[in-house]
Amino acid sequence: MVSSELIFGVTFFFQCAIGFVGNSLLLMLYVCISFKKPHQKKPMDLILAHLTMANMAALLARGIPEIMFCFGMRYFLDDLACKALMFIYRVARGLSVCTTSLLSMFQALIINPNISAWATIKVRAPKYIVYYFLFFWVTNALINFSVLETPEAVKNVTISRYRYVSHVFIVRSTTNHSLHSAAWMFAITFHDFIFHVFMALSSTYMVLLLYRHSKQVQHIYSSSHSSKSFPEVKATQTILLLVICFVLFYWLNNCITLYETFNIEKDAELETIANFFGGCYPAVSPLLLIGSESRITKLHCMTAKTLRRHKNFIDE
Repeated sequence: MVSSELIFGVTFFFQCAIGFVGNSLLLMLYVCISFKKPHQKKPMDLILAHLTMANMAALLARGIPEIMFCFGMRYFLDDLACKALMFIYRVARGLSVCTTSLLSMFQALIINPNISAWATIKVRAPKYIVYYFLFFWVTNALINFSVLETPEAVKNVTISRYRYVSHVFIVRSTTNHSLHSAAWMFAITFHDFIFHVFMALSSTYMVLLLYRHSKQVQHIYSSSHSSKSFPEVKATQTILLLVICFVLFYWLNNCITLYETFNIEKDAELETIANFFGGCYPAVSPLLLIGSESRITKLHCMTAKTLRRHKNFIDE
């Protein structure tokens, strides 16, 4: 009979493999477009590249230790490595929240009619993308800095003195830590709540614009401006689907984690399932973006032509 650990190990392996390959392909696409086809660059590319890097970091920081444990590698990390992994995971997860929210807000600006009062913001906003990233990095690093003090590697310890976090590391349960943890949880919750509100508002606005666009679809072929909006509509639908996936997996992970936090008897398998849901968005999001990215075909054609010319040059 196949053990549950082996099943979890294989599941995490495929999740990490799919997510890593998908995010790597997207990152390579944006880098290639930036250097080889700069005229095809879009303001959203930088945001999407940042999202792919955050997703890869979150996926690998949590997925690889789980895979190693499930395949029999016990107690392979020391306290310092556990602190570093937990910090990287929490910061990357926070960056994923911020970047997905920023992506949603930017797409709402892009599909906004140029005649609206937001036209000036629409032109200026792309110039400040790097500053948004800097703000996200600083705030998430500061909020999660306390994580560096708490995790410890799983060793031969009395588990009752600790709070279970994962197979790989645990957190010491003390009165001071409980108060510190409550303050940290409040900061994280408040931070995520703000960006979820922005995400909800921008997504609702995009849905209303798409609904309005569908009502005017009969004028598409008589208006050149409307015909140009087709790629933007497709991109908007993809980002809305991204937001839905993010919210779904985020709250599945959070609900299980909260249940485990307040439950006296800890369930290791339930915590592993929560970690799996935590890795679903980083693994699924690149597949959604790749499926809607028309420039992949163009880049493939360009690469094929370049290779053909190189081959002809060698033959001559």
